[in-house]
Amino acid sequence: MLNIPSYDWGNVESPWIGANLSIWGPLLEGRSPVSYPAKTNFYLQGEDFADIFIVADGRVCVNMFHPDGQQKHLYIACPGAMFGEVACILSKPHVTTATAIVATKAYRIPSKECQRLFHSDERVADLMLQYQARKNRLLMAQAAMLAFDRAEQRIAKTLVYLQRTYGQPVAGGVRINLHFTCAELAALVNTSRVTVNNTLLELTRAGTLAKEGSLYIVRDVRALQDLAVQMLDE
Repeated sequence: MLNIPSYDWGNVESPWIGANLSIWGPLLEGRSPVSYPAKTNFYLQGEDFADIFIVADGRVCVNMFHPDGQQKHLYIACPGAMFGEVACILSKPHVTTATAIVATKAYRIPSKECQRLFHSDERVADLMLQYQARKNRLLMAQAAMLAFDRAEQRIAKTLVYLQRTYGQPVAGGVRINLHFTCAELAALVNTSRVTVNNTLLELTRAGTLAKEGSLYIVRDVRALQDLAVQMLDE
């Protein structure tokens, strides 16, 4: 039995998922990443499984759609993140849709090859199980957030995740070096675009946030964190 240490997946509750590409060595061996334009659908909800993907560069949104057209962003696959593997493991159609947010490079691995390595390579199997556990923690955190937190708290928590993942210290705060829209943030936290826009405006007026071009600067990290953990009865 191999002694395989747990990989450090970072903040396991953050919807931005990534990893060092090297951990997927056996799956990537002999393969080159394929380039996909922004807005490419890698697969659609309800489609039969065929391949799994691992992001080499760029970002991919994995979401679910309701028959009435509403959508819920589940997570953002960043470099090193795998997506499409659940359908492959279960041999069932995809229950999500995966779409490139920006121009993206990704490795495409046939499902049969992934299944072969899962059953024959202990390291691949262990890392894939760890990866599923990391995503389960994320989905449990989302379920708890939707059940217990106000919309403003959910928005604040997501901004904290962004600040920790993409933050760069600058004069007067921490700049989030990732452009995002109110619609994208709303789909992540399950609220309306108007609510997100109003909350961002309120945080800006309070001095917690500031806008720099298309990016946000967190001026008061502690105030944002405090808002994210406020109790419902406050």
